[in-house]
Amino acid sequence: MRRVGLVIVTGVLVMASTAWAYSFLDLAVGSEVFEGSARCQGMGEVGLLCEITPLATGLNPALLAKLSRFEASTSYHLLSFEDRWSLPTYDSFDALLGYTCYSHNSNLYHGFSGGVATGPLKQFWGLAFGVSLAQAYDFTYDFHEEVRDRSTTSVPTDKIIADAFIDAEGSITAFSLGVARSVENQVSVGASLEYLFGDFDIASRLTNIDVNKMYCWDDPSTETEDTFKASKLNGMRMRIGATYKINKRLEIAFAAVSQAKLEGDYETSRGGLLYFIPRKAESGTFHLTYPSSYAVGFTYRPRNELLTIVEGNARCVRWSNAGNDALENLNLDDTFEFNIGIEHVFYNGQPVRFGFFYRQSPLDNETSEAGVTAGSGFAVGSFVISFSAKVGWREYRSIEGHYR
Repeated sequence: MRRVGLVIVTGVLVMASTAWAYSFLDLAVGSEVFEGSARCQGMGEVGLLCEITPLATGLNPALLAKLSRFEASTSYHLLSFEDRWSLPTYDSFDALLGYTCYSHNSNLYHGFSGGVATGPLKQFWGLAFGVSLAQAYDFTYDFHEEVRDRSTTSVPTDKIIADAFIDAEGSITAFSLGVARSVENQVSVGASLEYLFGDFDIASRLTNIDVNKMYCWDDPSTETEDTFKASKLNGMRMRIGATYKINKRLEIAFAAVSQAKLEGDYETSRGGLLYFIPRKAESGTFHLTYPSSYAVGFTYRPRNELLTIVEGNARCVRWSNAGNDALENLNLDDTFEFNIGIEHVFYNGQPVRFGFFYRQSPLDNETSEAGVTAGSGFAVGSFVISFSAKVGWREYRSIEGHYR
């Protein structure tokens, strides 16, 4: 896989250095998708204690034991992502000339999740069972950069020497089987086995190349492309969880996820877009490794008269043990994430939810992603319909010429 690694890394770094950020992580392992319900997303994407639905198999399987009867749950998420960057230009002495380079990423992410659970079954020693299907990682990405001449004082100072594009699509889906049991309504424990499967493909293109300023491999083409396709990826991981009710107001939880190693096939090609430029192809076995993680959480009920819940979660993701065969030098740092949310139910039964989340970047712990959420819901007969919305923002910074 070494040749593949060189091809993909060269394509990403030469053709679009700005992709060395959130987007570069996406291309490595995909964007992690929140697998919970709209109720929990409206509370800051918490889920270690409030996700008492079949979707708990993908967050904290111990919550399956808190269900009182057979239940079915489904969720749909829709995310519009807009990213606009102003990039610096430099003269031949590395002096900053201004921020005129332009690049952007615009995407619409969406997906379904759903599951069913039995609740505790007396005939099976009080065990509760659940099954769910949810999108776990999304590779959708659409990036464009106007590549500028950043080391010249000629006119114009930010001459466009190429247009760089990265187009990616695909996803990894998690099929989870969970079991849980409650002990005297104080302690609940559970475990789930997750089968991960899916595929993705990435195309990195350079067009309108100024061959006098930018030498691309060994051909004189003004248009060239790298493609990478991973297919038939599959692997498994284990998830465990537990909750402990300290008193009627306070409850705590713990959840852990093992590392997942996916195996599949890959195909890659490299060359000019013009028909007379020969393309080099390669194929073989491909491995993708997802990190382990550990999380703790709490819920607090501050009042007796009204149903008010405050939940907070903290998670450590071991990105240092993630891996991608196509990226030999994928050096990621372990990160911490924090989520907190509140749900208040009025006398008429109408809930209102608010939350906040904060995540570090695995490429640079000093940059982060944060956002606020809000939501509500209503009951229609035996159905409960919830909806939520979130607004987030990211920080980037330049380190040794790369954007993180």
